[in-house]
Amino acid sequence: MAKKKRKNKIKTNEERQSNWVASLNLYIKGENFKMAKIGTQKIVEVEGIEYTLQFPGHREQTRIQDRCVNEKGTISTEKMAEELFKHVIVNPKVDWDYFDGNEEKGIEPTDGFNELFKEASTFLGDGK
Repeated sequence: MAKKKRKNKIKTNEERQSNWVASLNLYIKGENFKMAKIGTQKIVEVEGIEYTLQFPGHREQTRIQDRCVNEKGTISTEKMAEELFKHVIVNPKVDWDYFDGNEEKGIEPTDGFNELFKEASTFLGDGK
């Protein structure tokens, strides 16, 4: 009579540790190991202007993403832009007036919003 295999095989501590070490080793060898650290910076050039992007940390990254979800469950581009202005694009500090211009404040409009938004969003997503 053949032995039946148990569906839910109970693993020993030694097997669990061995599996954990093997998966950790694969993780370290892969690209995923290069995680951004809080304060990591990247300089990007858009329309001849250098912008410094700074990673706000994983907790703040998650909070930003949570704050940008609208009532339909999708990302609000306007809210995301405001969060990027506040937390990711650190030099020069930018806002809507920076890109749209403001006659009353004497601010000339600046080109490159879409490109900078894409760069900053990508940087926030992976910190690279």
